[in-house]
Amino acid sequence: MAGFRWCIQHRVMDVVQPDLHYFGGFIRCMRVARMAAEAGLPVTLHMGGTGLGYVDALHFMACIPNPHEHQEYKGLSGLPITCDTSTLEPKEGIVRVPSGPGFGYTLDPDWVRKAEVVKG
Repeated sequence: MAGFRWCIQHRVMDVVQPDLHYFGGFIRCMRVARMAAEAGLPVTLHMGGTGLGYVDALHFMACIPNPHEHQEYKGLSGLPITCDTSTLEPKEGIVRVPSGPGFGYTLDPDWVRKAEVVKG
């Protein structure tokens, strides 16, 4: 947090870009977005990969006051999900944020059952 606070106070960047998964999730990234909003800076998330993180990013960006007009879209990597309220695909530069229980999508339970537990 101190690094983002310093960078925002000293206007080191034009766009603030925390990573939703590697920086500590929704709460920490929300704190950064609020600091950026107070300084008049936009936010866009850094997304390191594809998959369900894309849906996480859609929800996050929809609830902050200062989203940057450009966002990363790396796709769902063929994950077996269904969503009744969104195609999850960009149309003319806009993606509808899914709604409903949880994050608004359903992951195929048969696919989840086939997953192997990795022990490290």
